Parts: sequence; structure tokens; C-alpha cells
Amino acid sequence: MALYTNKIPFRYECALELDDVTIFPDFTLLHPLTQEIYYWEHFGMMDNPSYAKNAYAKLELYTSYNIIPSINLITTFETKDNPLSSDVIEKTIRYYFS
Repeated sequence: MALYTNKIPFRYECALELDDVTIFPDFTLLHPLTQEIYYWEHFGMMDNPSYAKNAYAKLELYTSYNIIPSINLITTFETKDNPLSSDVIEKTIRYYFS
């Protein structure tokens, strides 16, 4: 909802072909001013060791295709004890798209 209210064009879980691998980033975003493409991955169960291992593998895959965290890959993380807040989401959107 925060992307919509901030007028950031996005697609949810749109297929991304990386050679012979297809992944589905949580969000594919178009910067409204620069027209640059960003991807946003939210890793929501980082307190689960199996999930965390897969998350790190996915980050390695992204970086091997020059999709770099904090440059053109936005990442957010949470655990049961540390949920992602709407404030963090809003600040992240402002950081990348203002």
C-alpha cells in the first residue's frame, strides 16, 4: 500500500529471468523520475535458519547479476521479535525515491 500511496509504479512478484534461472522479486519498481528499475526483497522470517540460508543464496544470485543491495536492490528484514514497521517502509521509500 505504501508504494501505491507514494505513487511508485510497481509490480508484485513479477518474473525476473537471470539466464536460466527465474526468480520472483517481491516488488519490481520503476523510479518515477529517473525511470530506473529497482527490486525490493523483503525477507520476513530471518529467525528461521532454513529461510535465512535461502535468503542469503538469493542475495548472492542477485549480486552475481549486478543487482546490488542498497544500489538497485532494496532489502528489508524482519524476525518474530523485530517486525518491519510502517515507519521503516516509509523512510525506505523516501530514501530511494525522493
